[in-house]
Amino acid sequence: MELLRKFKEVGSSIGPILVLVTLMHFFLTPLPEGSLVSFIIGGFSIIAGLSLFLLGTEIGLLPIGEKIGSAATRSKHLIVLLGTGFVVGVVIILAEPNIAVLVEQIKGVNPLLSSTALVAMIALGVGLYLMIGIVRVVFHLSLRWIYLISYALIFTLFFFGPDEMMGIAFDSGGAATGPLSVPFIIAIGVGIARVQKKQNDADNFGYVSLALIGPTLAIAILALFTQGGGSAAPGEVSIVDDGAFLSLLVPSLIMTAKALVPLLLLCLFYQVALLKMPFGQLVRLGIGFIYLFLGLTLFFVGSNGGFIPVGYQIGYSIGMFNPNLLLVVGAVIGAITVLSEPSVWVLVDQVQVITQGHLKKPIMLGALAIGVGLSGFLSMVRVITGLSIWYFVLPTYAIAVLLSWWVPDLFVGLSFDSGSVSSGPMASTFILSFAIGSSVAMGGNPASDAFGVIIFVSMTPVVIVELLGLVYKRTQKKMAAAKGEKGI
Repeated sequence: MELLRKFKEVGSSIGPILVLVTLMHFFLTPLPEGSLVSFIIGGFSIIAGLSLFLLGTEIGLLPIGEKIGSAATRSKHLIVLLGTGFVVGVVIILAEPNIAVLVEQIKGVNPLLSSTALVAMIALGVGLYLMIGIVRVVFHLSLRWIYLISYALIFTLFFFGPDEMMGIAFDSGGAATGPLSVPFIIAIGVGIARVQKKQNDADNFGYVSLALIGPTLAIAILALFTQGGGSAAPGEVSIVDDGAFLSLLVPSLIMTAKALVPLLLLCLFYQVALLKMPFGQLVRLGIGFIYLFLGLTLFFVGSNGGFIPVGYQIGYSIGMFNPNLLLVVGAVIGAITVLSEPSVWVLVDQVQVITQGHLKKPIMLGALAIGVGLSGFLSMVRVITGLSIWYFVLPTYAIAVLLSWWVPDLFVGLSFDSGSVSSGPMASTFILSFAIGSSVAMGGNPASDAFGVIIFVSMTPVVIVELLGLVYKRTQKKMAAAKGEKGI
């Protein structure tokens, strides 16, 4: 049964975090009474919610996403195609659960920032860069130059903006590439690529990483006008009380309705204007939306009632007990998280197939675990020391963009996409709240010290996969040389 398979996939993703927190409760940092039970209930709620959510995405949204991309391309009207990219990018962010969770946590540490403005800028950023991604494929533009210009512009804007908004901006980009937006954006890209006269494997990659850049750039622009909003003092940081599941049900239902109604209207508009799907496919789409509604509601209840408050409590407790332990726990959480992400397993399978087995799955998984574990370690270094995010993000992305000029074309978009898929639901719920709690315990400013952890999870895999791309390139050259010698 498909739903059971989804339960297994998501359970393998969330399960290791449940085990880790349980062990920490009994042997390292005991949680307040009832918190562990709330965490476990929240974990099962998230497992059930994401399973239903992903099933709804698979049977409802992915097919119509591919149809929308193909139909817009077949129309042969550039305005229709670009308009489709922009509108889809905007609407999909309104429904993305990672964004809703992130905005709630931003409000807790920076209450003067407008949630409406944040969501609007993130949505506009994704819409703009999905449109740029389509232009790139249609006109065969260099993805390397898009990355170079975009990141140069982002860092230039932040040179003039407040530092505390930088982490929020990059985390907005990381959260925008969540469990709903990533498959739908990929489906649009597959639909567009499918009807291109000249198909290129490299054109299938890059959409997701561009969707990460858009919100970051948009928030960088917003930062010039907000001057950072107003950061809450450590004692004023607001985190949802754990265990209040029943009280969270109605707000979660409202959040879900607000998220899915625009997406449903978008699908109906394209059905009337372009697709003309038969009744049977419309029924399947409707069933998919029912799964989406139930799943998203359970996800919100579980994350706000269990994962976010307990992540905060653990970070705070360890920070008060022994700050050096934050380094170890941060590294372990990072490694476990990336190995637990279903999207990461899909990616490594894809790489193994594309490279014809030259880059084996265990090698890539090990490399990603080391990279994201290092990200968790570095994010805790920033929390403990208060070092600016500039010291971490600028060098990493500078190296990533420079390496893109030496790796094979296939690995350019693939490497940046790999970073985007590494930051799943756990990054925007448990890991971010853990960082906020750690920052409060250290007496720091969560707005500047904690936010940025999602992009930390996203950025190291880019360099790791690029380095693997160089290994692949060297291996291919050796094989070509060996064949040439045999031919002689």
